[in-house]
Amino acid sequence: MVASSFIEAKDQNEDVIELDEIIVSATRTPASLDNIPASSSVVSEKQIRSSTATDLGGFLRATNILQIMDYGPSSLSMASMRGSSSEQVLVLLDGERINSSLSGDVNLDNIPITCAKRIEVVRGGYSAMYGADAVGGIINIITRQPARATARVWSNLGDYNSVSCGVEASEQVRALSGILSLSKMRARFNFPFEDKFGKTMTRENADYEGRSVFGKVKWDIAKSAILSITGDHTYSDRGDPGPIGQYTPDAVKKDKTNGIRMDMEQSLTEGGLYKLSLYRRDSTLRYTNPPSDDTHKTDAMGAEFQAHLLQNLSIPLIFGVSFRDENIDSTAIGDQARRTFSGYVQQELGKNMAKNPLRLSRVAVFPALRWDHYSDFEAGISPKLGFLASFGQGRIATIRASAGGSYRAPTLNELYWQPDAFAYGNPDLKPERAKDADIGIHIHLKRWNSRLNLASSVSYFWSSTRDSIHWTPGKEGKWSPMNLSRIKSEGLESDANISVFDLLSLGVNYTFIKAEDALKRQLIYRPKHSLGYVLRIGTDDLWGQVQGLCLSRRYYTVQNTKWLEPFMKHDFQLGVERRLWNVANIGLIFEVKNIFDTRYQLVADYPLPGREWNVKTSIGTKGE
Repeated sequence: MVASSFIEAKDQNEDVIELDEIIVSATRTPASLDNIPASSSVVSEKQIRSSTATDLGGFLRATNILQIMDYGPSSLSMASMRGSSSEQVLVLLDGERINSSLSGDVNLDNIPITCAKRIEVVRGGYSAMYGADAVGGIINIITRQPARATARVWSNLGDYNSVSCGVEASEQVRALSGILSLSKMRARFNFPFEDKFGKTMTRENADYEGRSVFGKVKWDIAKSAILSITGDHTYSDRGDPGPIGQYTPDAVKKDKTNGIRMDMEQSLTEGGLYKLSLYRRDSTLRYTNPPSDDTHKTDAMGAEFQAHLLQNLSIPLIFGVSFRDENIDSTAIGDQARRTFSGYVQQELGKNMAKNPLRLSRVAVFPALRWDHYSDFEAGISPKLGFLASFGQGRIATIRASAGGSYRAPTLNELYWQPDAFAYGNPDLKPERAKDADIGIHIHLKRWNSRLNLASSVSYFWSSTRDSIHWTPGKEGKWSPMNLSRIKSEGLESDANISVFDLLSLGVNYTFIKAEDALKRQLIYRPKHSLGYVLRIGTDDLWGQVQGLCLSRRYYTVQNTKWLEPFMKHDFQLGVERRLWNVANIGLIFEVKNIFDTRYQLVADYPLPGREWNVKTSIGTKGE
């Protein structure tokens, strides 16, 4: 991610671009969504605040931006993109990797979004830019920057004794500014569900308590230099009821994460700057299910140096080096460590075209190359090449394409799991390696002085992964991970959006995925068809919104003999915001999730609630 000062400097020399259309994750430099070679989505702050969700998992469950595998509210949710596993999706916080080498994936329910400015989702392999685990794509949560004298308080009440509240304040004094956000959540998700025999039961041991703290201090050392320090803390204490038929009424999970990061950036010449980042993140997961008591501690620290050159020309160049050191203390794998050295370079080679019969306005290619060295295995080189061609005045149509290679490093659990009654690790595992390509077209039309906006895109994608890691039964029936088959995925992504007079907007997206193993069997929990929509009517002061999600059949056995039934669910939000005494804004959001009380599951034998309601209130200073 490139810091805000560079975005501001770039905007002074180019046409003004609304913030929710800017993305930095795809090329590590701020760019319009129309000017990158990747299939991407940006969730704006307006969309985040229109939801009553407080965590990333809860927010994404209601959308079709990507696929979510959910084990229950405030329990465990993981992401999948283009048929990938959850371990193949890289999650970033302001550009910092938060995937742990212990398990590889990230529990999205543990990531608060109350301090998020926007969420960027980039689909496709991006190991050439971010290293291991970015096989299916990346999710980057961009946090808010300090501002002058703003404050906000919010609360949320809902079904199942759900209560959450938070406060945020920001201030600037001369060259020093800061922001602090605190939030707390509590719920008891004792909702009714039907067991395998059709009997109505109540979900027990699904209580949840959590808190989060986020703070950032920014110091404008000089006109060309900025120092910022960011800290975050999250804690959750939740019951783990287990799957239907295998209840664990006394099981408890406690998660704690602390992070601190320092960023120093300085402009050296016109079109050039450097950024130095230092960070440390430690996390502890304790799982208690008497008589079991397991604890897993992860301590990660690292540094990254990044240089941006030629940013004022049509050939911007970025290169960098990074180091990451992870140490694990786990009752399951013992004491383990992983160290990573990386170097990368990427460039945009673009040219604005003169008048021509094809009405071609711009052509650009985006080569990228990354080298990674691990202390416990060789990763090698990851390439990426993107292409973009824009047509028409104002770039009415854009063709984008890319191809490259990515990989997933074996997790430390997969390598070193100590033999027990059920499983053991495999220290001889090789990394998963993938090749991927995609091509798509995006069309954006504006009419009546932008009072009517039409946008539509469609993309075809393909990927092939070799040395895919799977847990299989081995000696004495114990399970162990092995490099087995080749996985192939291909499909189509499409979306269409229309807005009229800023009063009505409709967005629809559809994804088709064929993700198969070597025996042509669809991978588990990968729906072939998924559809999402959002219909919004009103202004910023008074609005109503309906959104829906539809998923087709999803197999949950490798042999494709058992499946979860298709479902469609709809959510409704009604929001109002008013100015109070010309000094503050007060807001109210009423939300009904799953309006028609649809019974469905995203993971087999892990039921989800039916209809539920939430009321969110907030008050903030004027202009906040």
